[in-house]
Amino acid sequence: MPTIPKTNQKPTLARLLWDKGGLWSLMTWQSAFQAGLELTPITASEIAAGELDTARLLVVPGGWAALKYKALGPKGSAAIRSFVKQGGIYLGFCGGAGLALSVEKGLDLVKADRTSGKERLPSLSGPLYCLPTPGAESHPLWQGFSAPAVFNVWWPGQFALPLQNGITPLVQYLKPAPGFCTSDLEADEIPSEMWPSLEKRYGMRLDPTRVKGLLGAVSADYGQGEVLLSYLHWDTPFDPNGGQVLKNLWQDWLGRSPSQSVDPLYSQTPCELTLYGRTLRLWGLGEDLGLWQKRHPAMPLWKRGARGLEFFTLLRLVQAACHLAEKSDPLLGNLAMSMEPILQKGPAVLKTQADLLAGHDTLKSEKIQHDQWFPRPRRVGSFFLEAMEALEQGVLALIRKNKISNSLQAIDSHL
Repeated sequence: MPTIPKTNQKPTLARLLWDKGGLWSLMTWQSAFQAGLELTPITASEIAAGELDTARLLVVPGGWAALKYKALGPKGSAAIRSFVKQGGIYLGFCGGAGLALSVEKGLDLVKADRTSGKERLPSLSGPLYCLPTPGAESHPLWQGFSAPAVFNVWWPGQFALPLQNGITPLVQYLKPAPGFCTSDLEADEIPSEMWPSLEKRYGMRLDPTRVKGLLGAVSADYGQGEVLLSYLHWDTPFDPNGGQVLKNLWQDWLGRSPSQSVDPLYSQTPCELTLYGRTLRLWGLGEDLGLWQKRHPAMPLWKRGARGLEFFTLLRLVQAACHLAEKSDPLLGNLAMSMEPILQKGPAVLKTQADLLAGHDTLKSEKIQHDQWFPRPRRVGSFFLEAMEALEQGVLALIRKNKISNSLQAIDSHL
């Protein structure tokens, strides 16, 4: 694994929990800097060591809440609770929102639970029309917006209702916006009378009209501090509305206006670099096989059962590493070695995945390789897990090595 140098940047008021975020950590970091906002990554071990003492805001991105909880450990979890209790601010997106709830493997910052079981709409993604909840119109996040506003969700959880006293709802969903998807279905293209039969076939709730009235964001006090939890991804890159919400919150919480000018990080494009080019070709093969397709610049759409999130995470982390590293940087060579098994065996795994989803027979050896990488739903293993962890740590090491403190605008979408 790459050695992560201690940050020697001037301490900033806003910190981003990096561990176990992968794609989601990168998205939050990039979207903040596209908006011209300060946000410095911090590791779970640094939080446990007391390095939130100079911060005002902790941002926790999406990703598996249980993995973040494990990475933090008892000391890190206690440090976050102490930070907020003494006046700090916790902003959690999606998995970061779930981490703050009163659930098993949660921080218990907000006395709320997640909706589970048949009541949940499990596979929503894309843009939604949203409204301020009654009385929330004056909250800073809504500054400059006229309702309804369009924000993105990416497979959100749901706050269990009713909310306890002391929790303030801020945003409620109204209806899908053009481009909204439920599972791998584009809602615009499905006649309303088809949803019952599709729900029976998929074995889950799909009808997007059920989103009306669900809560997208809430806030609560914890000690002297504040907690804002959002299943809306205002941290989606290339999203002007989400970026405006971030600007509003940074201004309110930190008194910081966005930077007025941003320079690209590097002149080269990642397509010129072999590692990124090979990873991009692997992604393109998945698209050719019908496993995924283009959608929002920050998030494609994949077929139900396909491992699009996992392969897209690799692609975006490789892309970031290639932008942040000089061509001769030995760390880039180490990351390339971590990716080599994926690049060599990935085409066969993708073809096996496409065959499995189509109900076709596969060779036993190819099925074994596929199952080693993806041992069970929504989990990864073997070389795939090793590559993801190496890339996550490698990108953080490069951020610190290069003292990146203004923007990731140079990371464009080539998808």
